[in-house]
Amino acid sequence: MKTLVVGAGGRFAQIADLLIERGHEVRGTSREPESPAARRLAALGAEIVPADYEASRSLAAAARGVDTVFAGGTAHHVGPEGEARHGANLAEAVAAADVPHLVFVSGDGAAPDSPLPLFRAKWEVEEAIGATGVSHTILAPTYLMENLFNPWNIAALQAGTYPSPAAIDRPLQQAAVADLLSLAVLAIERPERFAGRRIPLASDELSAEQAAETISGLIPRRLEARRTPAEQLPSGVRFLFGWLESTGHQVDIEALRHELPEVRWHGYASWAEEQLDRFRELCPHPEPVPH
Repeated sequence: MKTLVVGAGGRFAQIADLLIERGHEVRGTSREPESPAARRLAALGAEIVPADYEASRSLAAAARGVDTVFAGGTAHHVGPEGEARHGANLAEAVAAADVPHLVFVSGDGAAPDSPLPLFRAKWEVEEAIGATGVSHTILAPTYLMENLFNPWNIAALQAGTYPSPAAIDRPLQQAAVADLLSLAVLAIERPERFAGRRIPLASDELSAEQAAETISGLIPRRLEARRTPAEQLPSGVRFLFGWLESTGHQVDIEALRHELPEVRWHGYASWAEEQLDRFRELCPHPEPVPH
C-alpha cells in the first residue's frame, strides 16, 4: 500500500517508520523538504513532497495516487482557529484527490457545544471530513502521555516535580502515542474494518501521584506530584486543564483492549520505561525536592 503522511516533521511522523518497517510505500509532506525531519524519512525510503496545510491544492497534489492519507490536527502549532482552517483544507484536498481512505487523528472530547474552542474546532474538522463522502476513520485519543514533555513542564521536571494538569489525586486517562500510531496502522491496513468509525482511545488511567511514584521507581530521583499553577500556563492550555479537572475523558479502556488486542497497549509503567533516556536527561540528580 502507499500512504501519504501529512507532516513529515509532526508529532505523529513516526507512523512513517512503522509503515516502512511493514513493507508499505510512504509519501511524506513537508513545508521544508530539506529539513532534518524530512531528510530522516527520505533516508528510510519515504518519498518527500512539498505541501502545506494552508494550501489545499498542494495537499491534493500530494494525495493523488495513494491508497490512504494519514493526518492529524494542528492546534498545537496554529491554535483552534488554525486547526479548523487546516482541517477544512485537508477535507477539500482528499475529496479533490479522490483518496480511497483517510485516517485522521482528532481528539476525545470534540463536540459542537464544548466550552473549549479546541474541542469545537476538532468537531468542525470531523464534520468537514464527513461531508466529503470520503471513506475515513477518526481516531480520538485522550490526553497524551507525551504531553508531560511539553515546554511548560520541563522546568518542573528538572526541579524534581511531576507537573499535573489536574488535582494530583484525580485519575486522568492518558494515551501513549505508540498505541495511537499502532491503531492507525491497523486502520490503514484494514480500511474495510475501520472505515466509518470514530474510535476514542486511552492507554491507561492513573493519578499524578501514581504516575510520579511509577517514574520514581525507574530513575535515581524521587519525583513529587504537584498541580501546575494555572497562571503559568498558556490560556488555551489553561482551558484544557480546567476541562480535564471538571469533566475529563471517559473511555472504556477495558473494552478497547478487548476489541483491539493487536495493539501492544502501554500501561503507564511500560510507557515510562521507554522514556528512560528522556527522564534521565531531565531529572539527573537524586537531590530531595525542595519544599
